Amino acid sequence: MAIIGMKEARKLQETYGTPLMVVSRREIEDRFQMLSDYLPQVQPYYAVKANPNPDIIKIIKNCNPYFDICSNAEIDLIKGFGVEGKDLIHTHPIKKEQDIRYALEQGVNWFVFDNEYELNKFVNYKDQVKLLLRVSFPNPDCVVNLSFKFGVDPEHAIDLALKARELGLSVKGLCFHVGSQSLNPYKYVDAIAECRRIFNLLALKGIILEVLDIGGGFPAEYVESIIPVRNFFMPISDALNRFFPNIRIISEPGRFVVANAVNLILTVIGKSNRANVWWYYVDDGLYGSFSGKVFDHCDYPLLSERQGVREQCIVAGPTCDSFDIIYQNSSLPRLDIGDILLVPAMGAYTGCSATNFNGLAPAKTIIID
Repeated sequence: MAIIGMKEARKLQETYGTPLMVVSRREIEDRFQMLSDYLPQVQPYYAVKANPNPDIIKIIKNCNPYFDICSNAEIDLIKGFGVEGKDLIHTHPIKKEQDIRYALEQGVNWFVFDNEYELNKFVNYKDQVKLLLRVSFPNPDCVVNLSFKFGVDPEHAIDLALKARELGLSVKGLCFHVGSQSLNPYKYVDAIAECRRIFNLLALKGIILEVLDIGGGFPAEYVESIIPVRNFFMPISDALNRFFPNIRIISEPGRFVVANAVNLILTVIGKSNRANVWWYYVDDGLYGSFSGKVFDHCDYPLLSERQGVREQCIVAGPTCDSFDIIYQNSSLPRLDIGDILLVPAMGAYTGCSATNFNGLAPAKTIIID
C-alpha cells in the first residue's frame, strides 16, 4: 500500500526534513485510468475539497480537466490553472447569492440544490443557471453519511422539480452522494435505479432530464482491506448501462483519486515511559495531517523501519495539547528518537484540514514519479 519504501523514506527525510507528504504522480494517473477502464460511461469531476494542493491539482488537470468545486476560493484555484468555468460544477447545495453571482461571472453555470429556499436564490439568474437536484440516499455502510446534511427525500423530489419549473428555472438532472468511503457498491445500484424512476416520473410531467451525477465516495484502502476496485465498479457500471444507456453521466471522485497516492513521513521527536506504557511523540498530529482522524473519522496505518517484537504504545502529536494523541493503542516495535514512521494513504482530507496551531506549520509536499 505504501508508494515508497523505508530506505527511500529515510533519504527523503534527510533531504527535505519532516513531516513530509510524498505524492506519487503515477498513482494519481493510474487512478484516473481505473476510472476510465471500469466506469467508461462516466466523466469524473475531481472533488477539489479532498486535496486542493496546487502541485496535486496540476497533475490532476493533466489527467482530467474537470473539477467539482464548492466555494469561490476553489473556483479561483482551479481557474488559476487555465481551466474554464464551463468545466466546473458547483456542488454545494447551500450557497450565498453572491457566491452564485461570482461563480456565474467566472463562467460556472452548473449548480446543485436540494430545497425550495435555495431555488429562490437562482431566480434572478434563471437564464444562466443549470440545476441538478440532489436526492438523499442514507447509507450506513459508509464512513461519513453525506445524506444526513443534504439531499431531498426521493418521494419529494418530483414536487421540488415542479417548484423549480414554476419559478422558471431549468432542472437538468439529478445528483446523489451515497456517502464518503462507501464500501458497498450496491448502494449506488439502488440509488441509480431510484433515479431512473424519478427521471421517468418527471418525463411524464414534461421535465426531461439530461444528466445524472452519481457523486463520489469510491473507497480507498486504509487499515482494512476493501473490495477489489474492479469488483466494486462492475455492478455500478452494469446498473448505469441498464438504467441510463443514453444519458450524460458524471461523478465526483476525490478520495479515490488521491488517498493512496500520498505517503506521510514522520520523525519520532521524543519518547517517554509512562505507567509502563511507551509514549512516542512525532512531528505531525491531529492539528496537522492527522486532522482526518477527527473530521474524516479515518484510521491510517503506521509503518516502522524497525523490526522486532511489537508492544502496546501511544503515539502523540507535537503540540502541547493533550487532545493531540494520534493513537491510544498502537502496536509498534520499540522506537528511538530520530526514527521515522511511514504512513500510507494520507492523500485525502488530511493536509487540507491541517492548521498552524502552536505555530507548527503543516507538512511540506513533494512530488515523485
